Amino acid sequence: MPQGGRYADTIATPGELAAGLRRAGFEVRETPGRKFDLHTSTQICHGGDSPHKLGLAYNVQLRLWTGHCLTGGCSQAAILHGLQEATRLAVCRCDLCFHAWRESAQTAPGGRFPPNPDRSQPNRGAESRSKRKSGQNRNGDTADYAARLWAAARVSTGAMQADHPVAQWLADRALWPPGVQLPDGVRWLPRTARCFPRGRPDSPAAGALVLAMRQQDDPLGPIRKVQLVTIGADGGKAQHWPDGDKRTWGQAPGAYGLLTHWQLTATHSYDLHVCEGLADGLALLAGLPYRERAAALDRTGWEYARAGYVMAAVCAGTGGYGGINPDLFGTVTLWPDADRAGIAAARKAAQWWADLGRRVEIKHLPDGYDPAQYAKERR
Repeated sequence: MPQGGRYADTIATPGELAAGLRRAGFEVRETPGRKFDLHTSTQICHGGDSPHKLGLAYNVQLRLWTGHCLTGGCSQAAILHGLQEATRLAVCRCDLCFHAWRESAQTAPGGRFPPNPDRSQPNRGAESRSKRKSGQNRNGDTADYAARLWAAARVSTGAMQADHPVAQWLADRALWPPGVQLPDGVRWLPRTARCFPRGRPDSPAAGALVLAMRQQDDPLGPIRKVQLVTIGADGGKAQHWPDGDKRTWGQAPGAYGLLTHWQLTATHSYDLHVCEGLADGLALLAGLPYRERAAALDRTGWEYARAGYVMAAVCAGTGGYGGINPDLFGTVTLWPDADRAGIAAARKAAQWWADLGRRVEIKHLPDGYDPAQYAKERR
């Protein structure tokens, strides 16, 4: 239910939102004859490059924004949170944003943007472009917070006790051999860490796995974007926030969770497997794509993958497939979740690359499966 009162008064007007988008480097088109309709780029919601294909409508009586993505089928939350992230203006009136606004002790100048990202509000939208001068970070707070989360997290040694939340999480999903170190791009952040983000008062989270998200052309650069996946003491999914167990913080265009078996030095020539979630990425890196090929050589998929030049790229809820550069890799394979939206997004990306003369393969899983679920069932 949209929130009213003082919070409604902070919602950006069409003129303010249009100006904010232009300041952030986006083109905005106002539909002739319809005063409160705006159109801008799909970069806002899913990292797309379609200009004027994100439609925005404003109800002046309710002070309520709605959005419609014409290319990616993005959710209302992804669109409105992406607008907030790009413009630093209050746009969304969902309960999460309302409570973040109410609880936050700090707001942007003028009180226009409700939550303080350091306390409660992640980067929920896709990466957005900026034409500001070099050295200026219009979203430095979330990027700085992402760096703090990564620095505070603990490197996985692989020597954790069997009852550790991460050990149980991996074992329950049959994702990773026990006692083997996780990839360099994954760390554990206990809930006792001072920078651990605030969640529900009754959150069952014992901590979170932190996924480093890196740019493909700068895989050794500083970590400026992360995703947190919260886990309970028993290794189960922990709904730490009102709407789930995952949050992404930071600002790094074209960033993905790049996972490899060995120390990452460059992305060139890897066989890349692109997926949606962290568990999917671990399942792929652990050998899911190679099980049949390895079996013919009397080896396990794990052995085959570990001996090869394999990388998993985790989208982690932002960017989609559009930011992948096939020219950086030996082969590219997309592993969409087997639902209508995931398959449609993969087909669109693969066709776009095919039109440019690049070959990208799509793996089709049984209905309702993602790679992690499929890997567990196929063991």
